[in-house]
Amino acid sequence: MRANWKSRLMASVAVSASAMLFPAISSAQSWAGAPGDDAIARGQYLAMIGGCKHCHTADAGDYAGGVVLGTPFGELVGPNITPDPETGIGTWTRDDFEGALRQGRQKDGGPLYPAMPYLSFTQMTDQDIDDLWAYFRNVEPVTHEVEVIQLPFPFNIRTGVNAWQVLYFDAHRFEPDAEKSDQINRGRYLAEGPVHCTSCHTPRNAIGGPIEDRAYQGALVDGWYAPNISGTQGSALEKFDQETLTAYLADEHPDGLAAFGAMYQVTESLQDAQRSDIEAIAAFILDRAEDDEPGRGPEIEGIPDEVMERGAGVYEAQCQSCHAEDGMGGENAARLVDNGGVNAQSPMNVVNVLLQGIETRNQFGPMPSFVNVLSDQELSDVSNYVRRSWGNDGPESATPEMVAESRPDAEETDSIDLTTNCPAPGNYEIPAGVRTQVGDLAGQTVAEEDIAPLVEGFHAAEPDAGYSEAMAALTAEYCLALAEAEPAVGRSVFLERQLSFMNEIDDAMRAAGMTPGE
Repeated sequence: MRANWKSRLMASVAVSASAMLFPAISSAQSWAGAPGDDAIARGQYLAMIGGCKHCHTADAGDYAGGVVLGTPFGELVGPNITPDPETGIGTWTRDDFEGALRQGRQKDGGPLYPAMPYLSFTQMTDQDIDDLWAYFRNVEPVTHEVEVIQLPFPFNIRTGVNAWQVLYFDAHRFEPDAEKSDQINRGRYLAEGPVHCTSCHTPRNAIGGPIEDRAYQGALVDGWYAPNISGTQGSALEKFDQETLTAYLADEHPDGLAAFGAMYQVTESLQDAQRSDIEAIAAFILDRAEDDEPGRGPEIEGIPDEVMERGAGVYEAQCQSCHAEDGMGGENAARLVDNGGVNAQSPMNVVNVLLQGIETRNQFGPMPSFVNVLSDQELSDVSNYVRRSWGNDGPESATPEMVAESRPDAEETDSIDLTTNCPAPGNYEIPAGVRTQVGDLAGQTVAEEDIAPLVEGFHAAEPDAGYSEAMAALTAEYCLALAEAEPAVGRSVFLERQLSFMNEIDDAMRAAGMTPGE
């Protein structure tokens, strides 16, 4: 696989040579910045490629907030970021703005939930922050009050987010790799900074922390599956080279391949970007995959012949007239063959498209919703048929229960194995007595007096452990205990209890004289 991608990159160097010879960014830091001499225009460009509008623009006006965001922590609402002094950021300073983007901090210094991709934005340069600030100071102010936090007590208390940041947030600036070309460094800066690809494509553990050793290996985000774009087996990149990935990111539908779900928002944001920037992102994504160990491919679940036969019947009756008998699509319909979204680890993308439909996009006509047309069984059957026909090899199979949970207004699906997604405990051993105490607390309401003995016991056994090490170890142990005690608990409730536990751990450690950064 590595040699295959390397040969593709070498064969397609000519495609991006113009970007390397005539870069859009004329700066000593050729990997940073935005095109143009005007700060406001540069900021507008960064806001566009970063997709700011997708989280901050609903019905009240550009950047006036109101978009409901389904996050691992529950529902949050994108805030008003217009310069309105009453309901927006009109009273903010440049330092307040920088604190939100690069430090994950509110104006009052409190922590922001990581629905805001500050884990990526922290890498952005001072100049790019200045340009974004210049732009947002000059957008049209809109008076629109937004209640950002829609979470129940105690999950709406941000203290636990402070602890979460200690475990998972590393504030740092981008450092170029001297062994890589300017183009690849530019692509990495964009992909891991303002465009924040890892926010969706890197899986997260049971408490919402990114799993760094599985970077870019795919994740379920707000009901949609962001495919594996790493160098491991089963990666969607197997279908792309430099030219086709660039065209895909630019929303040009190479060979009938179209983005949908959250990825459509990304391609919509990038379609007006500098071509050299899109080429740089594609070059970086393909290049970084070279360093991944291929590993084992995903296990392909078996699908009974009768399911495929039923799915074929539904496809012929409902889908074939647009997508063709061979799945290659047509002038007004996307290709289903070798489509990364169709072949993703999870069938959720196909299920969601069938349930929700897709509006008209570029040359493609609308796709109707089948939510009131097909049963759960029929929808799961046709999903499996599409994911296993014409050479497609989507690993996981769809089920009627999965479809039922995904229907509009249905309860949130518990699509993860909480035990296997618990965070790593670090390098410190939990004493047996503390482990027993943590297990006894799982599934109960946790109070401060319950937590102090845990901190004391852990510190007695591991006196050299600091705040972050103790938080990581105790949080991981509680995660495992809670998942074992209540295996059927929903993810949002699980996270609510986990963050409440982290709140109490934080209080107990501070009372014992342990503070972040020690």
